[in-house]
Amino acid sequence: MPILTEDQDAFGAALVAHMDGTSGDRVLLLEVDDGRVMPAMHPSGFFTTPDAWLPWERELLADVEGPVLDLGCGAGRHALHLQERGLEVTGVDVSPGAVDTCHRRGLRDVRLSDLRTPPDDQPWRTVLLMCGNLGLAGGWDETRALLSDLRDVCAPGALVVGDTVDPTLNTDPQSVAYREAKVASGRHLGEVGLRLRFGDVVTPFWNLLNVPPGDLQALVDGTGWELRIHVAGDWDHAVVLSRV
Repeated sequence: MPILTEDQDAFGAALVAHMDGTSGDRVLLLEVDDGRVMPAMHPSGFFTTPDAWLPWERELLADVEGPVLDLGCGAGRHALHLQERGLEVTGVDVSPGAVDTCHRRGLRDVRLSDLRTPPDDQPWRTVLLMCGNLGLAGGWDETRALLSDLRDVCAPGALVVGDTVDPTLNTDPQSVAYREAKVASGRHLGEVGLRLRFGDVVTPFWNLLNVPPGDLQALVDGTGWELRIHVAGDWDHAVVLSRV
């Protein structure tokens, strides 16, 4: 996703409003490009500390090494925790409000940048693609290309820690028809067009790839990474990839 302008930054506006206590009756909404609208993850979820994380989040981040690149860092919950552990951490987001939030919360290195172009100023030991960001590049080929690019900017033995959602678990008729239409158009069944709305602020639609567990190995093969750990949850599932 390209960098958002202030009038497009619904996500950042929601984070700043939550931090400042000015949300009022505004709710962060997630809209699908077929017309479905639902509440997005509440902004408070992006500020949680490790004691409130899912067990796999704590476990998979327990032994990571720096420097760490957090792509799509949001309010910095993972980045700040790792920085407090003494690791060198760089957060990147397309949301000016998210970058401002991370700065205000004390993340020392946070950058406004397109997430599909990872910084290469040092060899990263760990890359985070959390909160569904494993498929942030938007499509099957695009995600494989991002993994290949990450391989080129990472140190030997580096890890990618990420998670995604299994789209096949959503069996309501509109979701099934949406996936079938994607396949019919030559796209992956997990690709979805989304946007966020917070009050009068609305993002452009962007594409996200949600990856079924059975497709993970094929996604990773040939990108310079191997699947090291796979943790299945009720809805999300997480991976650790190791640089080949």
